[in-house]
Amino acid sequence: MRTLAVARSIVSVAVLASLAGPAAPAAAAPPALRTDVQAFVAGYIDAHNGTDRGAVMEMFCRQPEVSWVEMGAITRGWESIRSGAGILAGELGTHRVSLGTMDVTPLGPDHALVVAPLMIDLAAADGNAQMRGAMTLVLEKASGKWKVLHEHVSLQFPIVDFGAEG
Repeated sequence: MRTLAVARSIVSVAVLASLAGPAAPAAAAPPALRTDVQAFVAGYIDAHNGTDRGAVMEMFCRQPEVSWVEMGAITRGWESIRSGAGILAGELGTHRVSLGTMDVTPLGPDHALVVAPLMIDLAAADGNAQMRGAMTLVLEKASGKWKVLHEHVSLQFPIVDFGAEG
């Protein structure tokens, strides 16, 4: 019975999505902005793959509105994000983050939205694993440098992880 309810929900969402029509295309970023933002994000991912949380935190805005959302948990404020970033510091070799093709959308002259697929390669004693997901960044340019104003990361899990019967 539960499988039928899940199937009906999925079909309902699919029908509603098709009725809504295609999404409006995002404004294309000028090539110079796109290149600049992509270089910043590549450096940001490299910092995450290292062990220096200070390098990661230097890439965040120090404004009170700065936020970080990961797996349903919301962290607000630079100091709170720094404390959370410390959890992963020093774990070089346990995981490696990589991004797929980045969509860069300008949000005015000093802000940009980045949306990209995400892959995390996990190294464990019992074998390696990969997790897929997505990352969204809202960047702000101040004093000639890009900074992260908001980050959101989510991971995909197989539907069987949520109790659906296969």
